[in-house]
Order: sequence, then C-alpha cells, then structure tokens
Amino acid sequence: MRVVVADDNRDTADSLQRILSLFGHDVRVAYDGAAAIRLADEFRPRVAVLDIGMPGTNGYDVARALRERHSARITLVAL
Repeated sequence: MRVVVADDNRDTADSLQRILSLFGHDVRVAYDGAAAIRLADEFRPRVAVLDIGMPGTNGYDVARALRERHSARITLVAL
C-alpha cells in the first residue's frame, strides 16, 4: 500500500517509515505539513499518517487539504 507519513519529529517519521516498509508498504516521508501536501499530490497515497501537532501547516490542515484533493480515496490516520 502507498503510505505518506508526515511528522516534524524526524526520528518518529523515519522509524514509522522503516516499520511500515518491513510490512511491504511503499512509504514516503514528509517532515512538515506543506511538504506532505505536495508529496501526496505527486505520490497519490492510499493512507496518510499525520502528526496533528506539526508547526505551521498542522495535521488538521493537511487532512483537510488531502480530503479536498483526493476525496474519500485516502484513509487518514492521526498520530
């Protein structure tokens, strides 16, 4: 499954990316909300794991943008 992980804590994001990859998922990581939106537009993930408390464009903003751009096709997971 194609997964985007967005978290400003690089250790958390990278660790989750490694774990999901071990289970066979194709995972991309963004370290801020704006980058997550751009990445999702290019990568077209099925799932987005979003840190709610990111500075700037937070997880709620990213979730709204992904719903607008990718409709119900994407599953959102709050982290």
